[in-house]
Amino acid sequence: MPAIELVELSSMREFLALSAVRVQPAQRRFTKHLILTYLQSRHPAVTSYAVRVAGELVGFVMLIHAENPAQWIIERLTIDRDRQRQGIGYAVADQLIDMVHGFDNSEMVIARYQPENEAARALFAKLNFVEREEMFRGRHVALLEFEFEEAGEEEPAGENDLDDNIAAAETG
Repeated sequence: MPAIELVELSSMREFLALSAVRVQPAQRRFTKHLILTYLQSRHPAVTSYAVRVAGELVGFVMLIHAENPAQWIIERLTIDRDRQRQGIGYAVADQLIDMVHGFDNSEMVIARYQPENEAARALFAKLNFVEREEMFRGRHVALLEFEFEEAGEEEPAGENDLDDNIAAAETG
């Protein structure tokens, strides 16, 4: 598979181009309206990316910086119905994890998805995320905590801190 390219979206015009990304009919209930996504992406903690393979637009994803600077949230990972089951979603999530891991003081990546979205659950489980039993605003939450080799690293945020930080970064 050609390299996955994440291109930061900044203009309304770029977001309107995302209307070319189509999902399976059964997945429509898991997607948000494009204009709502655009408006939420205007928040300074949110970065939205177009997903391109060999220059072709095949999807999009949002990366949210939680109020706790050590935590990041992957949300709305969407791959075009004709390009699904080709490892693109996995490659995008893996690339985001690598990106976040390189940020100073990053400790955790959080994935949020609808409870019925078995494809999202399976994807994040394959990437070693650990699903929490409780849900947050009707969505499952799965965590990937980074392990550091250096001694003396601070402990990851506790569960209550996590809930507060997710709430602060909540955009939809």
